[in-house]
Amino acid sequence: MRMSFACLIALLLATAAQAQSITAEQKSQLALTGALRAAIVTIPFLAKKDASGAVTGVAPDLAAEMARVLGVPYQPRVYETPNAGIKAMRDGLADFIFLAPTPERLGQLDFAPAFMEMELSLLVPAGSPIQTLADADQPGRRIVVYERSANEEMVRQNLPKATRLLVPLSAYEKAFAMIKAGEADAFADLLYQVAAHQAELLGSRLVPGAIGHNAMAIGTVKEKPAAAVFAKAFTETAIKSGLVAKSIAKAGVRGAAPPAM
Repeated sequence: MRMSFACLIALLLATAAQAQSITAEQKSQLALTGALRAAIVTIPFLAKKDASGAVTGVAPDLAAEMARVLGVPYQPRVYETPNAGIKAMRDGLADFIFLAPTPERLGQLDFAPAFMEMELSLLVPAGSPIQTLADADQPGRRIVVYERSANEEMVRQNLPKATRLLVPLSAYEKAFAMIKAGEADAFADLLYQVAAHQAELLGSRLVPGAIGHNAMAIGTVKEKPAAAVFAKAFTETAIKSGLVAKSIAKAGVRGAAPPAM
């Protein structure tokens, strides 16, 4: 999908204006080593490695644009888990990160407003009596969800009567195994992820509607308030210019969209 000429001009004007407003303090806090070190977590809807080993996706696209706006080299630092990326942030090995701002993470990092919202869906096995989300939100219903994740928090908030069964992050195979064994009634995951793996649970179906929408945002360490100010301004510009929407479409992230401004 190509941006129209008018959209391209708007993007260039927006980023140029943003570059002119960058303060020396913001640049020093975001590029202390002279380069912008992005903690890129290889969660498929944020970033993934291609056949050559390069990391592509929404997070790398935005990180590269941040570096361009700041006028410094872009250095991706790739991590397999959110906790590894957060540790790198706290250890001074990375300058910013892209993650869901869960309550636990908000205690460790500052987050800009969301740049992307993702639909959280409920998958049930063949023959399940669960037809609606209200059916799922009942005492005795067992919903598998990733532990210490934004998904878990969303299920806790919006399906509070159900019992949450926790599995490690990205362990959808274990969730499916629990459902097949009759140990769980449903699995809550992002629509993008569910669509990628649903065929592995034969006869399964999605319950209509969304449990909620998980936000993805740019995180910076709390000791760098100027960096947080820049991350907020950059997020607003990236959304208004259409950059986020274009990157989501290019990466094919189903069930994701930039928030309304």
